[in-house]
Amino acid sequence: MLVFRIVLALGLVGVVGCAGTAPPVRTNSGAHPPQLSDVIPPDQPFTRHLVNVDGLRLSVLEAGTGDPIVFVHGVVTTSNIFPKYVGAYAPEFRGIAVDLRGYGDSEKPPTGFTIERFARDLIGLADALDIKKAVWVGVSMGGMILQQLALDHPERVRALVLVSTTDGAMILDKDIPTIGQSRDYREVSKRMIVDSFPAGTLAKTYQSLLERIPTWNGTVIREALTSMSQFNVHGRLSAITVPTLIMVGAKDDVATPAIAMGIQGQIPGAQLVEFNTGHFMMAEDPDRFRTVLADFLRQLPR
Repeated sequence: MLVFRIVLALGLVGVVGCAGTAPPVRTNSGAHPPQLSDVIPPDQPFTRHLVNVDGLRLSVLEAGTGDPIVFVHGVVTTSNIFPKYVGAYAPEFRGIAVDLRGYGDSEKPPTGFTIERFARDLIGLADALDIKKAVWVGVSMGGMILQQLALDHPERVRALVLVSTTDGAMILDKDIPTIGQSRDYREVSKRMIVDSFPAGTLAKTYQSLLERIPTWNGTVIREALTSMSQFNVHGRLSAITVPTLIMVGAKDDVATPAIAMGIQGQIPGAQLVEFNTGHFMMAEDPDRFRTVLADFLRQLPR
């Protein structure tokens, strides 16, 4: 397959509540789907609830205690890429993984699936959760969203983690307008996920990602891909002055090591860590991902 400069976005379900109400009980009882119980230790409390953000309900997975660290997925997955990490850094950090509008268990309005809108939603989510400043972790499209957020709202960023992402326009599909029209968004999404793994990867490595495809729709992915194809903050990232970690897969032919080095060169003091993986290092090498992120968090000034 002809590869353009692609950035894929990575991207669970449970107890429902709303901002402004009493917080839901943090439990991993049988009411939650199996994949949560599989990846979060039995003695680790967690909850999935809905937060009202400017009239739109966003689904949030929370675990742990301490300072906030917010995980942001991307265009062809949901927050199901993050449960192993949400509570991994307690008690120092309270992990929060969000389903962006249109994805997972969040509401699906008719439109508004752009990088700029996603970034505004995240600020609204932080406001609703009374988070003044957070460590933000964004994967692929999530990393693009967080670059925009950091540029627009630097006062809300304690530190930034950019994973498998890029700072320029990306084309994930050669005929975006036909997605959800003459072409089934589910097939397009499946192709993007499978093709992002190195050849020979066992299907079980990405099966959980494929299972989440029905949680979005053609409009969501079509608008998000269009926004990604128009994204460009190259040359502006020197304005980011917070501690920044960049992660990249050596075998990633979409968000390449060269692109990652270009981002590092713009952000003063940014760290770069390379994995011997493709685009989805969280799925391919979860233990090292957890360790690398932990090392970065330990270095942050209090």
